[in-house]
Amino acid sequence: MVIPKFEKGYCPDLLSWKELSNILNIRPLMSASRVKVFIKESRIWQNNHWCSDANCYPSGVLEQVIEESGVCYFTDMSRSTEKINEFAKNLEDEYDQEVDAHIYLCRNLKIKHPFGIHFDMSDNVIVQCEGETNFKVWDIIKNKSAPSSNMSITDTPLLDVDMKKGDAIWIPRYYPHLATSNTQRLSVSFPFNRKIDNTRREDRHWIKYD
Repeated sequence: MVIPKFEKGYCPDLLSWKELSNILNIRPLMSASRVKVFIKESRIWQNNHWCSDANCYPSGVLEQVIEESGVCYFTDMSRSTEKINEFAKNLEDEYDQEVDAHIYLCRNLKIKHPFGIHFDMSDNVIVQCEGETNFKVWDIIKNKSAPSSNMSITDTPLLDVDMKKGDAIWIPRYYPHLATSNTQRLSVSFPFNRKIDNTRREDRHWIKYD
């Protein structure tokens, strides 16, 4: 991935609110290590007798922290649906790198976005799945130190786009960017791992039973 780019209507049916609801209600997927929320106070809960992982969010608690967090995301989700798995596989084949999927959502527009202007240490392809998000991308950072959520950029953005359902954006590493939710929104980010080791690539085989 060399430069930022934007493509309208690139993948119109990657993930819907309904499909996300199905994922969120599978409690074993919703582990504290996978769910990334930004809340003022941690949550505690009682686990039922059959619970095999005490660190997985009950659905009622999860819905509360999603609302309180504003923007939140879920990591290690590249096999959460067949379509996301296939999209990740295509990226891995094209770029010869490991790819994950992070599902981002925002249900509460009143809460300030926690990231601000920042850059990532990995290349990313981001697909807008529901709602609308404004993305601004600036020129590459020459001093590739740790990302900062307090970056101040005065230059004109290379890209300034309102992403709608199906749109996609490619953001190479070290390019500062800012995502602003124009509406409640759902998107999937596919970060790349440049440490190429094909022996550790995700098994993309999809089990199907009729």
